[in-house]
Amino acid sequence: MSEILDFIVIGSGLSGLAFARFQLDIHPKTRLTILEADDCLGGVWSSSRSYEEFWSQSGRRMTGFSDVPLTVPSDAPMYWDTFEAKYVTRYLEEYVDSHDYDMKSLRSRIMFDHRVERVEKLDEKWSVSVKKSDGAQRTFRSLKLVIATGHTSIPNMPTLTNEKEFTGQASRSVLWEPGCKLITVLGGGKSAADMVYQSVKKGKTVNWVIRKSGEGPALLFPAPGHGRYKNSIESSATRHKACFSPSSFMPWLPSLPHQTSYGINYMKKRVEDVDKHCREIVGYEIREEALPSFKNLDFTTSAFWCTGPLGLAQHDDFWDTIAKHVTVHRKDITSMTSQGIILDDGIEVPTDALLCGTGWKSSYPFLSSTLSKSLGLPQQYQKEDETWKALLKTADQLVLTKFPQLAHPPPNLRPTTPTTTSKLYKGIAPLSDQSIVFLGHIDISNSFRAAEAQAIWSTAYFDNKVTMPPLEQAQKDVAYMNAFSKRRYPTHGQKGDCFFFELVWYTDALMDEVGLRSHRRKGWWGDWVEPCLAEDFKDVVGEYRRKFGL
Repeated sequence: MSEILDFIVIGSGLSGLAFARFQLDIHPKTRLTILEADDCLGGVWSSSRSYEEFWSQSGRRMTGFSDVPLTVPSDAPMYWDTFEAKYVTRYLEEYVDSHDYDMKSLRSRIMFDHRVERVEKLDEKWSVSVKKSDGAQRTFRSLKLVIATGHTSIPNMPTLTNEKEFTGQASRSVLWEPGCKLITVLGGGKSAADMVYQSVKKGKTVNWVIRKSGEGPALLFPAPGHGRYKNSIESSATRHKACFSPSSFMPWLPSLPHQTSYGINYMKKRVEDVDKHCREIVGYEIREEALPSFKNLDFTTSAFWCTGPLGLAQHDDFWDTIAKHVTVHRKDITSMTSQGIILDDGIEVPTDALLCGTGWKSSYPFLSSTLSKSLGLPQQYQKEDETWKALLKTADQLVLTKFPQLAHPPPNLRPTTPTTTSKLYKGIAPLSDQSIVFLGHIDISNSFRAAEAQAIWSTAYFDNKVTMPPLEQAQKDVAYMNAFSKRRYPTHGQKGDCFFFELVWYTDALMDEVGLRSHRRKGWWGDWVEPCLAEDFKDVVGEYRRKFGL
């Protein structure tokens, strides 16, 4: 019989590492193992997924964990304090080597090349079956389970007609072999934009295909900051700025303006000004020397409703490079040929390599449908039962009472896949089983801060220092969170787990529930205008121990 561990953590990305570190900081003798399918750690930041020209969209001060600052070489390329993602990869690799607990490093607790095939609950313990690349199989058992595979574990690769006839290369990695001269990039988001930019810089002929049946091209914000803020991401990650965006987690006082006509109109004007500013900077219709197809990049995304991809433009010559050298198609691909792709207008685009910046699938293939449903995970193509229908209807009415502007979503939203909602308390814990949590499950900006806050909350939850409300109230709380997500993010929020613009209030809510406050010691003024930085949680380990007598 194999050893029964205290914790199994599935995934060694930010969420898995953050939980393992904080749990071991509080309980160094915890028997904890991390199972990782890849041969390297880091999730989306790993060396196997990174590529040249992949940049972090958060600056240095907002990247990394609270106990070890992230550093970037002084001669490294920087753009308004943002930097190449390879330095995040290096940081994480060094991080797991620098943390030791009970004479074992974090790295030594990671079982690489251990792909989880099946998870079951047997005799009140979790049974996790894995398979290695050489075919070897093994089963681990634990008292508690942390699923930290998040939203970026399974690539969303398109299925294209006649794709097997294509003699070139199709990948979501960037390929620039000497004989690869004709590049087609598929996708409208930030990763696709990075692939396009770097392909041009490598001297390639580039076609950029953004499906007309999809969300459209990304709204790329300008990166420059001002005053105390090193970039535009920092300026938006303050409690002051967070007041201008509705949130299901915001305190009652900041939510009051959202119930007045003055507040609603003021915020509407702010959003319109942001959209106008972004368009003026780029000049989709009037940019000098732009190719005729450049105007196809004009975004249909709403900065408020998050109905499509968002990101930062991270090079001074980004827009000029795209405008002068890239042919942009707002078309769907109907099929492939041996040497290219066919668009829905009949045009064939010669292609040596098809690069797919088409995002990721969010799923847990190792969970059976029965177990997945019992844990409250979204079920595609299924309907809510009558109990949850009633809960969501009541919650939706409450959402519209608190945030009446959410009653009027933008027109022409793309169809979404029918699904039930995610019934996880705080987006983390199932209502039916207190021995398992899902970390990184929600869609939110700045993964480092969210990962660390979720790790702290989950440790307290497993320590019985945080308890759920009675089931009836917990269901109402989750239904409200779901209903808000569906209203606030009409494209991405239908599963009830999207809180993209709610980093500040969400992480504050988790810390408040644990009863911790050290992350807010910046003075009353700084507490509202200083950005949420990686170092904010640096004193939480000590505060946690003192609070709970550990």
